[in-house]
Amino acid sequence: MPRLNLIDRMSLLIGEKLSYVFLISVIITCYEVVMRYVFNAPTTWVHDGATALSATGFLMAGCYCLQARRHIAITVIYDAVPRGVRNVLELINALLVVVFLGLLTWAAMKVAMPAVAWQVWDCRVQFCGFETSAHAWDVPIPAYLKSVLFLAAVAMLVQSLVQLWQTVDGFYRKATS
Repeated sequence: MPRLNLIDRMSLLIGEKLSYVFLISVIITCYEVVMRYVFNAPTTWVHDGATALSATGFLMAGCYCLQARRHIAITVIYDAVPRGVRNVLELINALLVVVFLGLLTWAAMKVAMPAVAWQVWDCRVQFCGFETSAHAWDVPIPAYLKSVLFLAAVAMLVQSLVQLWQTVDGFYRKATS
């Protein structure tokens, strides 16, 4: 097994540690079912909490899947072409992933900044509050999730840049050997 770089190790660590949020989400959802149907005492926080935990897990799992190269792939063309064409397809794929994640990171930043309500006035940065859910619990879950989307996009962009570098390096090594 090849030695993993820092970014690869971080992606694996994030994926492995944050996988527990799904277990916590299931546990609190079971708690809600028991409270609602056994004790007739529904909660106001479980739905928002379970949604935030699950969304966090799904968003950050992207880093793990990207590092392990386990995203869904349609390989019917890839498997049918010679090795030299596969190398070119890998390079094109790596470039497209970097471009897509760069755009996703930019878009996520544009959504996250207003959600955490940072404003710049006369060269001063001022915090104005968080976007809230407007539900009974009224917590800043939208601001949290938009921030997590931005952080996940940044992490995946960094991971994809590492993979682009590895692909270019491998492409160069194969071309020169």
